[in-house]
Amino acid sequence: MDPGKVYTRGSSYRARAEARQREYRASVLRAGAGRYGHLLDESAAAKGRNFVVDVAHQAALERRAAGKGVAARTFENMLSSQAMCFNVFAPLANEPLLAARALRPFFPGLQSVESIEIEHTPAGEIFGDQSGRGGVDCDVLIEARDAGDAPWMIVMETNFVEPEFSICGFRKAGRAKRGKVTCPDDVPVRGDRTACLYTSRKGYQYWTRSDEYELLRNDALPEAGCPFAGPRWQLWVNLTLAHAEARARGGGRASFAVCAPERNRKLLGGEDLERFRRLLSEPNSVVFVDLDQVLARLTEVAEGAAANWVTALRRRYAGI
Repeated sequence: MDPGKVYTRGSSYRARAEARQREYRASVLRAGAGRYGHLLDESAAAKGRNFVVDVAHQAALERRAAGKGVAARTFENMLSSQAMCFNVFAPLANEPLLAARALRPFFPGLQSVESIEIEHTPAGEIFGDQSGRGGVDCDVLIEARDAGDAPWMIVMETNFVEPEFSICGFRKAGRAKRGKVTCPDDVPVRGDRTACLYTSRKGYQYWTRSDEYELLRNDALPEAGCPFAGPRWQLWVNLTLAHAEARARGGGRASFAVCAPERNRKLLGGEDLERFRRLLSEPNSVVFVDLDQVLARLTEVAEGAAANWVTALRRRYAGI
């Protein structure tokens, strides 16, 4: 079958990932292409061909029906991080023992997985930012327990080809040119949390929760400027969310993880994870989970029908 039109040429990670998805669509799925070869045509998208097993497709349909978090791209674009997330974690949500065995190498001391929720929307009172389709969500919320049977909340971000994390909305490119209020470079949030425009203009509770859980070292913030103006913003609010979800369930350990291919160097090359860790009172609460290592681990521990699912995952995502 025709692999379809190429969108990204060359040898970059994104170009290699696109090439893998074009080849997978043509030779494995035998499905038609959209405008480009890594996009499924309307018929294939409607049939759920972007998902390696039906349970992942059904989970995506159910989350879309809930009204937030899942758009057409998830069903059409084979480079969708959200589709990858459903493909990996929706089956694990139904196999808690397998999930624990797969994730244990990345979270030392993890004993069991109680539940996995994809595209979790927190309660409105956590940050006060939920409005229709707006507000902080997380890709994966995992309720687990450690070796001492204490609760452990893990919030996870999943990325496939995206080159960066989300940034503060008040620092997005072009805001000033469009006449919108932009947070200044020298914002004095160290001494005045209300200097943050999310606090003063929106009434959002990001700083309130971060301070409540004592996430940051006392000397983490500069005299002027905000370390969360760029891509560390998403890391910060997701770690804060992990602590909030742990508190809502009675306490316990909280972690934030990024699950992505290690070869996505544009995402990881800026060392945002390591720079973020240096701001934290508990640096080890932030974890990187290499997708290739997850798939290798699943290959070791999956049996029966689950082994066929893992084979499909590896064929599509491993070693790009």
